[in-house]
Amino acid sequence: MNGWRVLAVLLLLGNLALLGFGVLTGNSSQKAIDSPGLRAEWVGVERPWDQPVEVIRAPAPVAPKIDLKQGQAQLDTAIENASKQVFENPKSTQACWLWGPLLQSESARVQEALLNWGGETDRLERQVPVGYVVYLPQDIVNSGVGIDQLSGKGIADMFYITTPGPLQGTISLGLFRDLDRANAQKADLARRGVEGVQIRERLGPVRVFFELRGNASQIETVRSVFELNRKGELKPCELPTGG
Repeated sequence: MNGWRVLAVLLLLGNLALLGFGVLTGNSSQKAIDSPGLRAEWVGVERPWDQPVEVIRAPAPVAPKIDLKQGQAQLDTAIENASKQVFENPKSTQACWLWGPLLQSESARVQEALLNWGGETDRLERQVPVGYVVYLPQDIVNSGVGIDQLSGKGIADMFYITTPGPLQGTISLGLFRDLDRANAQKADLARRGVEGVQIRERLGPVRVFFELRGNASQIETVRSVFELNRKGELKPCELPTGG
């Protein structure tokens, strides 16, 4: 019986010895795997599989911003500009010149000379101012201001206007060919104490004018015709004044 016990103890000790040997052998193998090895240490080569790898991703492209309202506005502007160029009034590129004043007999000859000049011709009739009259209005005359009172202020060149028309019943205080002299007379009368003096154009007989519109080449033709028929004046049309 004691022999069996001894045998069991021996077997148990043997198993423990085998177990301990296996543990020691496993640790040595793990150290061998973790070691870089003699060759790796000798050549100084690191193992790439042990190094962390940083993955660099290219930034995603930014999509351009599209402003639909701004794009529509630019398109509308382009269409409007194109329409202006296509439908532009050709008269805006034409020049305007005025030929006159002409007597009736002179106008017939000029009109015949302009038959083939190529532009647009408008025949106008106007009364041409032949001067300016400085006068005292009828309401002031009716209030009691007469020639005797004006004479007392040193005024000599004056007379009553009796010809039927807009100046009938007024007192003429001077006739002048240009407006500057008429204004000077009015200022002198004011210094003498004569108030309410006015200036009016003196219109002469009806005269004929030709309003001519055309491009640069056509206007040059008009100049040539004018040089052959020098009656009246040829000058640019007056621009309309704003109200």
